[in-house]
Amino acid sequence: MRISYNGKQQHPIFKGIQVNKFLAMLVLLAVSGEAMAEWTMIQTNDGGNMYIDFDTVKKSDGLITVSTLNDYYDRQQKGELSSQWLELHDCKNKKFKALAIRYYSGSMGEGKLIEEQNFNEPEIAWSDVVGASIGELKTNVICSR
Repeated sequence: MRISYNGKQQHPIFKGIQVNKFLAMLVLLAVSGEAMAEWTMIQTNDGGNMYIDFDTVKKSDGLITVSTLNDYYDRQQKGELSSQWLELHDCKNKKFKALAIRYYSGSMGEGKLIEEQNFNEPEIAWSDVVGASIGELKTNVICSR
């Protein structure tokens, strides 16, 4: 038995395939949208833009972990146009450290992953936040959440 679907003769088993493809595409878009970061620009200068993904902010024992992104206008030393950082902030003592860095060939964390560095947190020294710097602006925004 064959039925007509959109003016074409189709076997009943294939009825609704167009609808199923559409639904599958919607599901894929929804899933891929959740995987994408929600970058919020917090600073811009002659070298590029700095972003924070506030959805990644996690607070524990007075410390905050967060993902940040530097998007550069020109290629940097490793050939990257962007770098994504996982950072740990001690808001009370105005200190921070990098836990991981990813360097990308494209803007906004896209393109080829050039290099990835993961650091063992206890082995990394804390860095002081320098007053009146981009780092202080970033720390103030992160710690105000």
